[in-house]
Amino acid sequence: MRRVEVIEDFERQFNNLRSKSIRYFEVAFQDLSGVIRGRILKPGKADDILKGFRVDAFSTGFTSVENSDVHLLPDPHTLRLYRTRMGIVGFLIGDFYIDGKPFELYPRNALKEVVGGLRKELLLGAELEFYLARNYKPLDMGGYMDLSPYTVNHEVLLEIIENAREAGVEVKAGHHEVGPGQYEIVPPPLNPLELADTVVFLKKLVWETAARSGLQATFMPKPFEGLPGNGMHLHISYVSGGRNLLVEEGELTSMGSSLIGGLLTYARPFTLLTNPTVNSYKRLTPGFEAPVYLSWGRGNRSTMIRVPVGLEGLSGTVEFRLPDSSGNIYLKVLSTVFSVSKGLEDNIKPPPECHCNVFESKGLERVPQSLGEALEIAGKGVNGIEPLKPFIEKISEAKRKEWIAYLQSLNGHDHGSVTQWEIKEYFYR
Repeated sequence: MRRVEVIEDFERQFNNLRSKSIRYFEVAFQDLSGVIRGRILKPGKADDILKGFRVDAFSTGFTSVENSDVHLLPDPHTLRLYRTRMGIVGFLIGDFYIDGKPFELYPRNALKEVVGGLRKELLLGAELEFYLARNYKPLDMGGYMDLSPYTVNHEVLLEIIENAREAGVEVKAGHHEVGPGQYEIVPPPLNPLELADTVVFLKKLVWETAARSGLQATFMPKPFEGLPGNGMHLHISYVSGGRNLLVEEGELTSMGSSLIGGLLTYARPFTLLTNPTVNSYKRLTPGFEAPVYLSWGRGNRSTMIRVPVGLEGLSGTVEFRLPDSSGNIYLKVLSTVFSVSKGLEDNIKPPPECHCNVFESKGLERVPQSLGEALEIAGKGVNGIEPLKPFIEKISEAKRKEWIAYLQSLNGHDHGSVTQWEIKEYFYR
């Protein structure tokens, strides 16, 4: 669809929404560190939204202070209507432009370009885990897939699912997770850009739905000491002409093996993107089902890469269990798509499959154990990641400051526990 047709279509939608008394619109973006930012508009006409507005790219982590003006143009395709404390509001995601051209260091622009070049249909699914809390304490005492009305609070979960459905996001499933007050929702598989946009929107929707009930919702990787962390497992499928290229007749194909090989090869240098906060590494510890070692296996939840098992052999997707939902989702998806593509292009074969409990294994290569180590590994780099180097270098600048601020808050005593500094920094991100 040409730009003029997109504008005309949005104008028709806008006039229809005005007739239904929908007055407010949010135009949002993720800054380099993943904070959802934006502006609330009360437009009189469609162009008041479509013309966008100026953003300080220095304060949002993208540019130097002496060259900080960028223009945010909303993408009309991202329009969602959802219930908030202000009533029903329109939500759009925008892109950064400089001098009329897409800003190269804006991750969504880069992901749009990558998705446009994919030859086969690569789909991503996501498991979004979060805690519901009251006064920073888990809301209930439920456990994994608990259905008891005495130990869980499914009213809020069902409200989240229904609000998402009204907004056009058909959440496939939702359930109580392992931790008390911990829940998971699963949007449908989508192309990588659509999946990233959906994650941004669902985070905002979950926050709003919880707040309307007087609750807090957090996607923080490890919000509570001693309890399971929040991950964002990515499920990868790859098809061509309706044919699954990763699994055939219930068994992993050569392409499936290469895809796994790519994910494992680039996992460590890209951990800064998939797990980008101090708190991310409090989740990546043995004993809580979060992956710690570079490994893969069929149906093995202790491995980093899991090939789920269905009724008749393997289910047809590959599950990447390392990422969490903190940070910039477009960088996370971009690095995952890059790893998958390199694995397939270079025919990278993975190490032998792990059939045991990986947490009890020895000799396997480990993911970084802190943000400081992730910065060090990303700084060394590996051959072949040149397209993502500008993003790694830019985010490293911000993350070094974050790591130093964290260390200073400890006064030299890091015992690995979740600190108040982290709660203040990440609980609402």
